[in-house]
Order: sequence, then structure tokens, then C-alpha cells
Amino acid sequence: MSDAPSTLPLRAWVDAWDDANHTFYTHHAPEQHFRTSIDAGTATARRIAALLAPPPQHPHEHPRPAPRSSLPRCIVDIGSGSGALLTQLAALVDDEVTLIGVDVRPRPDDLPAAIGWRQVRVTRDIEDITGRDGLITGLVIAHEFLDDVACPVVELDDDLRPRIVQVEAATGTEVLGPDLADPAAEALLGGISPNEARAWLDHWWPATKPLARREVGLPRDLLWRRLTRILASGHAIAIDYAHRLDDRRLGLWDGGTVKGFVDGSACRPRPDGSVNITSHVALDSCASPHATVRSQFDVLSTSAVGSRSLASWPPDLGSFDWLIEPCTPTPATQALSETMVG
Repeated sequence: MSDAPSTLPLRAWVDAWDDANHTFYTHHAPEQHFRTSIDAGTATARRIAALLAPPPQHPHEHPRPAPRSSLPRCIVDIGSGSGALLTQLAALVDDEVTLIGVDVRPRPDDLPAAIGWRQVRVTRDIEDITGRDGLITGLVIAHEFLDDVACPVVELDDDLRPRIVQVEAATGTEVLGPDLADPAAEALLGGISPNEARAWLDHWWPATKPLARREVGLPRDLLWRRLTRILASGHAIAIDYAHRLDDRRLGLWDGGTVKGFVDGSACRPRPDGSVNITSHVALDSCASPHATVRSQFDVLSTSAVGSRSLASWPPDLGSFDWLIEPCTPTPATQALSETMVG
């Protein structure tokens, strides 16, 4: 990649990516461009429905009364797209559970009438995502949502300094920009400070070798924290392509993970709004100390859903991690995270 001055109209990756995905999702139906595990069957929906139920009682334990709350139980699907996950859940949960889809797109015409819908662009600063934030309990689901959230992209130079990568949106051509110590970096990080970006990298994706690339996941961490505040009590669940700290330290992801997708195939990540831009998520960074991160195989194959559901999936659709986090870190809400693979 060149670090020479360029005559191209350059933008920071985080800004170009954010605008590109908003344009893509407001003009394209995602199901026309790529498949998700929701399209492969109902295993994910059945596991989510099971997680909404209270944990099983030990045979020798005295009967516990069902939890009571004056607040309604809901499942909120962030980035709901076509509403396919909620449509599957509608057949699996009690009628008293309210289902709410949240997306930048209008309500799908064929969505069952019982499912609620909020057309809104979800950001970490939004005041009320569902129209009922803090007044509902249950589950918040972010299924293949965080991987679309834009991050600053950096590349390590010969001295292992992170340099901000800039991009020309129409072509995807990249140029190395300033390092994080340069005053110019402040305006190129999508609203986080250079010190915050450096601290995140030092802790969650330490330097390994020159030319190694990273996506600075702090914007996703902050957005995840906002999603966990939707519920008065319950759990937030992120399901996504992910990498973990031990592997990042070993340099296994040093090529970076930013990709483009269109018409069912991977392509050059060109942030002009014509392709979906995505990258793997550092779910371990998003997670609070009370949360649990497990592989999708563990979550599904050790549950009543059974491993047969995974056998027919294309390999890439089974390679997610699940982050399950209590929205209120009390012993009662920790139980789900602790028993999620039982």
C-alpha cells in the first residue's frame, strides 16, 4: 500500500464504511446478496426460544415460582432485515412474548402482523431504539449485526506504529494516512480519540509485525453497550463471525478481515454503497466480565436443538461465536450465561 501523497478523494475507512453500509442496506435486500444461518434452518431460532425460557430445575430442588414482572417480555431483533428470524420465533414462543424488529429498512410487506417493527438507524448515541427502551424484559438479538458496524482500519508500519488506512470509495484504492500520534488522526477515527484507539489496540490486538492490519473494534464495543441498555432485565445476544484474543496475539488475523459481499460472493471491499462491507468481530472485547462467549457449535450441538441441525449447514454458516450477556449483572440474570451450553 502506498503512503505517498495522493490526488484521490480519500476518506478514513471508518467513515466511508459507515456511509457505504447505510446506503447498501437502505437500497438492497440483504437476502438477495448473502445467506445467513437463519436461511439454513431453524436451529438458531429454536435455541434463542429455548434461552428465553427459565433454566431447567434440578430434580431435587424445591419448585420455584415462575418469575413475575409487570414489564412485558420481548425479543428484539437488531438489524432484522427481512424479519426471517422473528418469523421463525413467532412459531416457537408464547403468544405473550412481543417480537420487535429493528432495521433501517421499512417493515417487510409479508411480515406477520403480530410482529412489531421500528425503522431506525441504530447508533451508540440513539436515545430510544425500540420506543420502549428500559420498559421491557427478555432478549435482544444482534445476529450478524456487529460485523457490519464500521471500525477504523489501521496498518502497522516498520516501527509497529498503527497508521490509519484511508480509502477512495469508488475504487477501494487505499493509502496509508497518519499514525495515531499525529494530530490529524483525531478526525479520522469515527468519533473515538487516538488515545482510546491506541489503548484498545494495545489490549485487544497487540502489535505483531510490520504490514499487519487491524480493525479497531472500540466503536462496536460502545454500540454493544448501548444495546445492553434496551432491556430492564434479560440478556443481550450477539451472534457473529468473530476472532479471539489468543489468536490475534499469535498473528493469525494479521491480514485484517475487511471484506465486501455482493450477489452471493465475496468481492473487493469498495465502500461506495454498492457492496456490503463487513469484518470479523472481537466479541471478547465487547463482552462485560459477566458475559460468556462460546462457539456456535457448542451453543447448538449441546442443546436440545442437537448437532444434526449443523450437519447440513455450509461450513461458513456454522463458524460464529455467541456472546451472551446479562443486561443487569445480578445472580438471577447470570444464570443464562452460565448454563447456555447445558
